[in-house]
Amino acid sequence: MVIQSPFLHVAAIILLYWIVSISMVFVNKHILSGAYVDTDLSIFIAWYQSLAAVTIIQVIGCMRKFFRNCYKVPEVDFQTLLHCDILKLSLSFIMSIALNNLMLKHIGVAFYQVARSFTLIFTIILSSRMLKQPLTWKALLACLCIITGFVIGIDQENDTGTLSVWGIIYGLLASFSAAICGVYFKRAESIHNGDSLKQAYYNNINCLLLLSPLVYSTGQARQVLQSQTSSALDFWILLTLSGVLSLAIGWVSALQIKVTSPVTHHISINAKSVTQTIIAILYYEEQKTVLWWCGNMLVICGVLLYALIKTTKQVAQKSNSSSSSLLISA
Repeated sequence: MVIQSPFLHVAAIILLYWIVSISMVFVNKHILSGAYVDTDLSIFIAWYQSLAAVTIIQVIGCMRKFFRNCYKVPEVDFQTLLHCDILKLSLSFIMSIALNNLMLKHIGVAFYQVARSFTLIFTIILSSRMLKQPLTWKALLACLCIITGFVIGIDQENDTGTLSVWGIIYGLLASFSAAICGVYFKRAESIHNGDSLKQAYYNNINCLLLLSPLVYSTGQARQVLQSQTSSALDFWILLTLSGVLSLAIGWVSALQIKVTSPVTHHISINAKSVTQTIIAILYYEEQKTVLWWCGNMLVICGVLLYALIKTTKQVAQKSNSSSSSLLISA
Protein backbone atom coordinates (compact mmCIF):
# COMPACT_ATOMS: atom_id res chain seq x y z
CA MET A 1 0.00 0.00 0.00
CA VAL A 2 1.40 3.40 -0.99
CA ILE A 3 0.91 6.23 1.52
CA GLN A 4 -0.16 9.26 -0.55
CA SER A 5 -0.95 11.79 2.21
CA PRO A 6 2.16 13.79 3.30
CA PHE A 7 0.88 13.75 6.90
CA LEU A 8 0.43 9.97 6.90
CA HIS A 9 3.85 9.56 5.26
CA VAL A 10 5.58 11.58 8.02
CA ALA A 11 3.49 9.86 10.74
CA ALA A 12 4.44 6.42 9.37
CA ILE A 13 8.18 7.28 9.45
CA ILE A 14 7.95 8.65 13.01
CA LEU A 15 6.06 5.53 14.08
CA LEU A 16 8.72 3.37 12.41
CA TYR A 17 11.44 5.20 14.36
CA TRP A 18 9.55 4.64 17.63
CA ILE A 19 9.05 0.92 16.92
CA VAL A 20 12.71 0.35 15.98
CA SER A 21 14.13 2.37 18.89
CA ILE A 22 11.87 0.97 21.63
CA SER A 23 12.16 -2.60 20.31
CA MET A 24 15.97 -2.38 20.30
CA VAL A 25 16.10 -1.43 24.00
CA PHE A 26 13.65 -4.15 25.07
CA VAL A 27 15.29 -6.86 22.93
CA ASN A 28 18.78 -6.03 24.25
CA LYS A 29 17.47 -5.92 27.84
CA HIS A 30 15.88 -9.36 27.46
CA ILE A 31 19.09 -10.86 26.06
CA LEU A 32 21.22 -9.28 28.80
CA SER A 33 18.83 -10.01 31.69
CA GLY A 34 20.30 -13.49 32.25
CA ALA A 35 17.39 -15.32 30.67
CA TYR A 36 19.85 -17.32 28.54
CA VAL A 37 23.33 -17.03 30.10
CA ASP A 38 24.14 -15.67 33.57
CA THR A 39 27.67 -14.52 32.64
CA ASP A 40 28.60 -11.27 30.88
CA LEU A 41 28.10 -11.43 27.10
CA SER A 42 28.39 -7.70 26.29
CA ILE A 43 31.37 -8.09 23.91
CA PHE A 44 29.96 -11.18 22.17
CA ILE A 45 26.60 -9.43 21.63
CA ALA A 46 28.31 -6.31 20.20
CA TRP A 47 30.39 -8.54 17.89
CA TYR A 48 27.36 -10.53 16.73
CA GLN A 49 25.38 -7.32 16.10
CA SER A 50 28.17 -6.10 13.80
CA LEU A 51 28.28 -9.49 12.07
CA ALA A 52 24.49 -9.38 11.54
CA ALA A 53 24.67 -5.79 10.20
CA VAL A 54 27.42 -6.64 7.65
CA THR A 55 25.55 -9.79 6.57
CA ILE A 56 22.27 -7.88 6.12
CA ILE A 57 23.94 -5.25 3.91
CA GLN A 58 25.49 -8.05 1.83
CA VAL A 59 22.08 -9.74 1.48
CA ILE A 60 20.53 -6.44 0.36
CA GLY A 61 23.33 -6.12 -2.21
CA CYS A 62 22.68 -9.66 -3.51
CA MET A 63 19.01 -8.77 -4.03
CA ARG A 64 20.18 -6.22 -6.61
CA LYS A 65 20.38 -9.13 -9.10
CA PHE A 66 16.59 -9.44 -8.88
CA PHE A 67 15.60 -5.86 -8.03
CA ARG A 68 17.52 -3.10 -9.81
CA ASN A 69 16.53 -0.45 -7.27
CA CYS A 70 18.18 -2.32 -4.38
CA TYR A 71 21.17 -0.83 -2.61
CA LYS A 72 24.53 -1.46 -4.26
CA VAL A 73 27.07 -2.65 -1.71
CA PRO A 74 30.16 -0.42 -1.95
CA GLU A 75 33.55 -1.96 -2.56
CA VAL A 76 35.72 -1.96 0.54
CA ASP A 77 38.54 0.55 0.16
CA PHE A 78 41.15 -0.42 2.78
CA GLN A 79 42.66 3.07 2.77
CA THR A 80 39.25 4.48 3.78
CA LEU A 81 38.57 1.59 6.15
CA LEU A 82 41.83 2.29 8.00
CA HIS A 83 41.43 6.08 7.91
CA CYS A 84 42.26 7.63 11.29
CA ASP A 85 38.81 9.16 11.84
CA ILE A 86 37.02 5.97 10.69
CA LEU A 87 39.05 3.88 13.15
CA LYS A 88 38.39 6.35 15.97
CA LEU A 89 34.67 6.23 15.14
CA SER A 90 34.70 2.42 15.18
CA LEU A 91 36.57 2.24 18.50
CA SER A 92 34.22 4.73 20.18
CA PHE A 93 31.24 2.87 18.66
CA ILE A 94 32.50 -0.42 20.14
CA MET A 95 32.94 1.19 23.55
CA SER A 96 29.48 2.75 23.34
CA ILE A 97 27.72 -0.53 22.44
CA ALA A 98 29.63 -2.68 24.96
CA LEU A 99 29.14 -0.21 27.82
CA ASN A 100 25.49 0.32 26.87
CA ASN A 101 24.98 -3.46 27.03
CA LEU A 102 26.65 -3.61 30.45
CA MET A 103 24.45 -0.74 31.65
CA LEU A 104 21.26 -2.48 30.45
CA LYS A 105 22.35 -5.60 32.34
CA HIS A 106 22.29 -3.65 35.62
CA ILE A 107 19.39 -1.18 35.24
CA GLY A 108 15.72 -1.32 34.28
CA VAL A 109 14.38 -0.06 30.95
CA ALA A 110 12.33 2.59 32.78
CA PHE A 111 15.56 4.22 34.08
CA TYR A 112 17.31 3.99 30.69
CA GLN A 113 16.59 7.60 29.64
CA VAL A 114 18.00 9.06 32.87
CA ALA A 115 21.02 6.71 32.96
CA ARG A 116 22.03 7.80 29.44
CA SER A 117 21.14 11.49 29.92
CA PHE A 118 24.78 12.63 30.24
CA THR A 119 25.35 11.92 26.54
CA LEU A 120 24.22 15.46 25.70
CA ILE A 121 26.38 17.04 28.42
CA PHE A 122 29.48 15.18 27.22
CA THR A 123 28.57 16.10 23.61
CA ILE A 124 28.43 19.80 24.51
CA ILE A 125 31.80 19.62 26.32
CA LEU A 126 33.51 17.64 23.54
CA SER A 127 32.03 19.88 20.82
CA SER A 128 33.41 22.88 22.67
CA ARG A 129 36.87 21.31 23.02
CA MET A 130 37.25 19.30 19.80
CA LEU A 131 35.01 21.11 17.30
CA LYS A 132 35.67 24.59 18.80
CA GLN A 133 31.95 25.34 19.17
CA PRO A 134 31.21 28.17 21.64
CA LEU A 135 29.60 27.31 24.98
CA THR A 136 26.59 29.56 25.78
CA TRP A 137 24.65 30.16 29.00
CA LYS A 138 21.55 28.67 27.35
CA ALA A 139 23.42 25.41 26.75
CA LEU A 140 24.60 25.47 30.38
CA LEU A 141 20.96 25.92 31.48
CA ALA A 142 19.99 22.82 29.50
CA CYS A 143 22.87 20.93 31.17
CA LEU A 144 21.69 22.09 34.60
CA CYS A 145 18.19 20.69 33.91
CA ILE A 146 19.68 17.34 32.89
CA ILE A 147 22.05 17.11 35.87
CA THR A 148 19.22 18.00 38.30
CA GLY A 149 16.95 15.37 36.74
CA PHE A 150 19.81 12.84 36.84
CA VAL A 151 20.46 13.44 40.57
CA ILE A 152 16.73 13.25 41.43
CA GLY A 153 16.41 10.03 39.39
CA ILE A 154 19.35 8.41 41.21
CA ASP A 155 17.98 9.51 44.61
CA GLN A 156 14.56 8.00 43.87
CA GLU A 157 16.04 4.76 42.51
CA ASN A 158 18.06 4.52 45.74
CA ASP A 159 14.94 5.09 47.88
CA THR A 160 13.08 2.28 46.11
CA GLY A 161 16.07 -0.06 46.42
CA THR A 162 16.54 -0.47 42.64
CA LEU A 163 19.69 1.63 42.28
CA SER A 164 22.70 -0.12 40.74
CA VAL A 165 26.01 1.71 41.23
CA TRP A 166 27.58 -0.28 38.40
CA GLY A 167 24.58 0.57 36.21
CA ILE A 168 25.19 4.30 36.83
CA ILE A 169 28.95 3.97 36.19
CA TYR A 170 28.39 2.05 32.95
CA GLY A 171 25.69 4.58 31.98
CA LEU A 172 28.10 7.51 32.41
CA LEU A 173 30.86 5.71 30.50
CA ALA A 174 28.39 4.72 27.75
CA SER A 175 27.22 8.35 27.53
CA PHE A 176 30.82 9.56 27.20
CA SER A 177 31.57 6.97 24.50
CA ALA A 178 28.38 7.87 22.61
CA ALA A 179 29.35 11.56 22.73
CA ILE A 180 32.83 10.80 21.32
CA CYS A 181 31.17 8.59 18.69
CA GLY A 182 28.90 11.50 17.70
CA VAL A 183 31.88 13.86 17.24
CA TYR A 184 33.78 11.37 15.05
CA PHE A 185 30.56 10.56 13.17
CA LYS A 186 30.45 14.20 12.03
CA ARG A 187 34.07 13.97 10.87
CA ALA A 188 33.51 10.67 9.05
CA GLU A 189 30.44 11.95 7.17
CA SER A 190 32.58 13.90 4.71
CA ILE A 191 34.75 10.82 4.01
CA HIS A 192 31.68 8.80 2.95
CA ASN A 193 30.03 11.78 1.15
CA GLY A 194 27.02 11.67 3.48
CA ASP A 195 26.12 8.04 2.62
CA SER A 196 24.85 6.81 6.01
CA LEU A 197 24.48 3.16 4.93
CA LYS A 198 28.03 3.10 3.52
CA GLN A 199 29.29 4.61 6.76
CA ALA A 200 27.39 1.96 8.76
CA TYR A 201 28.85 -0.76 6.51
CA TYR A 202 32.46 0.38 6.98
CA ASN A 203 31.93 0.97 10.70
CA ASN A 204 30.50 -2.51 11.28
CA ILE A 205 33.31 -4.16 9.29
CA ASN A 206 35.85 -2.44 11.54
CA CYS A 207 33.89 -3.39 14.66
CA LEU A 208 33.71 -6.99 13.50
CA LEU A 209 37.49 -7.14 12.96
CA LEU A 210 38.41 -5.26 16.15
CA LEU A 211 36.06 -7.25 18.39
CA SER A 212 37.03 -10.70 17.07
CA PRO A 213 40.23 -11.00 19.20
CA LEU A 214 38.30 -9.79 22.29
CA VAL A 215 35.48 -12.28 21.76
CA TYR A 216 38.07 -15.08 21.61
CA SER A 217 40.33 -13.86 24.46
CA THR A 218 37.47 -13.20 26.91
CA GLY A 219 36.02 -16.63 26.19
CA GLN A 220 32.52 -15.21 25.70
CA ALA A 221 32.02 -16.99 22.36
CA ARG A 222 33.15 -20.27 23.94
CA GLN A 223 30.74 -19.75 26.85
CA VAL A 224 27.82 -19.34 24.45
CA LEU A 225 28.76 -22.27 22.21
CA GLN A 226 29.36 -24.62 25.16
CA SER A 227 26.15 -23.69 26.97
CA GLN A 228 22.61 -24.90 26.32
CA THR A 229 21.94 -21.48 24.79
CA SER A 230 23.76 -22.54 21.60
CA SER A 231 20.81 -24.78 20.72
CA ALA A 232 18.14 -22.23 21.71
CA LEU A 233 16.66 -20.95 18.44
CA ASP A 234 14.87 -18.02 20.11
CA PHE A 235 18.23 -16.74 21.48
CA TRP A 236 19.79 -16.58 17.99
CA ILE A 237 16.62 -15.04 16.52
CA LEU A 238 16.62 -12.29 19.16
CA LEU A 239 20.37 -11.75 18.76
CA THR A 240 20.01 -11.40 14.99
CA LEU A 241 17.02 -9.09 15.49
CA SER A 242 19.14 -6.88 17.76
CA GLY A 243 21.71 -6.62 14.92
CA VAL A 244 18.97 -5.69 12.43
CA LEU A 245 17.59 -3.05 14.82
CA SER A 246 21.04 -1.56 15.58
CA LEU A 247 21.60 -1.12 11.82
CA ALA A 248 18.06 0.19 11.23
CA ILE A 249 18.14 2.82 14.00
CA GLY A 250 20.70 4.99 12.17
CA TRP A 251 18.74 4.77 8.92
CA VAL A 252 15.31 5.60 10.45
CA SER A 253 16.84 8.46 12.48
CA ALA A 254 18.22 10.04 9.29
CA LEU A 255 14.91 9.39 7.54
CA GLN A 256 12.94 11.06 10.35
CA ILE A 257 15.16 14.17 10.23
CA LYS A 258 14.81 14.25 6.43
CA VAL A 259 10.97 14.28 6.42
CA THR A 260 10.61 16.55 9.48
CA SER A 261 13.35 18.73 11.00
CA PRO A 262 16.08 18.39 13.64
CA VAL A 263 13.87 19.94 16.35
CA THR A 264 10.92 17.67 15.45
CA HIS A 265 13.34 14.75 15.57
CA HIS A 266 14.33 15.68 19.13
CA ILE A 267 10.68 16.16 20.14
CA SER A 268 9.98 12.71 18.72
CA ILE A 269 12.94 11.24 20.66
CA ASN A 270 11.67 12.73 23.93
CA ALA A 271 8.08 11.65 23.32
CA LYS A 272 9.40 8.17 22.48
CA SER A 273 11.42 8.14 25.72
CA VAL A 274 8.31 8.94 27.77
CA THR A 275 6.37 6.21 25.93
CA GLN A 276 9.23 3.75 26.41
CA THR A 277 9.32 4.52 30.15
CA ILE A 278 5.55 4.05 30.51
CA ILE A 279 5.65 0.75 28.55
CA ALA A 280 8.54 -0.50 30.74
CA ILE A 281 6.74 0.40 33.98
CA LEU A 282 3.54 -1.32 32.82
CA TYR A 283 5.34 -4.38 31.40
CA TYR A 284 7.58 -4.95 34.43
CA GLU A 285 4.79 -3.86 36.85
CA GLU A 286 6.95 -1.23 38.56
CA GLN A 287 5.79 1.60 40.82
CA LYS A 288 7.47 5.03 40.67
CA THR A 289 7.14 8.13 42.85
CA VAL A 290 6.14 11.63 41.74
CA LEU A 291 9.72 12.83 42.30
CA TRP A 292 11.02 10.01 40.07
CA TRP A 293 8.77 11.26 37.27
CA CYS A 294 9.92 14.85 37.93
CA GLY A 295 13.54 13.72 37.45
CA ASN A 296 12.64 12.10 34.12
CA MET A 297 10.76 15.18 32.95
CA LEU A 298 13.68 17.48 33.86
CA VAL A 299 16.05 15.34 31.78
CA ILE A 300 13.65 15.40 28.83
CA CYS A 301 13.09 19.18 29.15
CA GLY A 302 16.87 19.74 29.21
CA VAL A 303 17.39 17.73 26.01
CA LEU A 304 14.45 19.47 24.31
CA LEU A 305 15.68 22.92 25.40
CA TYR A 306 19.10 22.27 23.86
CA ALA A 307 17.46 21.05 20.64
CA LEU A 308 15.45 24.31 20.41
CA ILE A 309 18.61 26.36 21.09
CA LYS A 310 20.54 24.57 18.34
CA THR A 311 17.66 24.86 15.85
CA THR A 312 17.21 28.60 16.55
CA LYS A 313 20.95 29.12 16.03
CA GLN A 314 20.91 27.19 12.72
CA VAL A 315 17.90 29.17 11.44
CA ALA A 316 19.64 32.46 12.37
CA GLN A 317 22.83 31.38 10.56
CA LYS A 318 20.85 30.47 7.41
CA SER A 319 19.04 33.83 7.53
CA ASN A 320 22.33 35.72 7.86
CA SER A 321 23.92 33.80 4.98
CA SER A 322 20.83 34.45 2.80
CA SER A 323 20.95 38.18 3.63
CA SER A 324 24.66 38.28 2.80
CA SER A 325 24.02 36.58 -0.55
CA LEU A 326 21.31 39.12 -1.42
CA LEU A 327 23.59 42.03 -0.55
CA ILE A 328 26.40 40.61 -2.70
CA SER A 329 24.06 40.03 -5.67
CA ALA A 330 22.64 43.55 -5.27
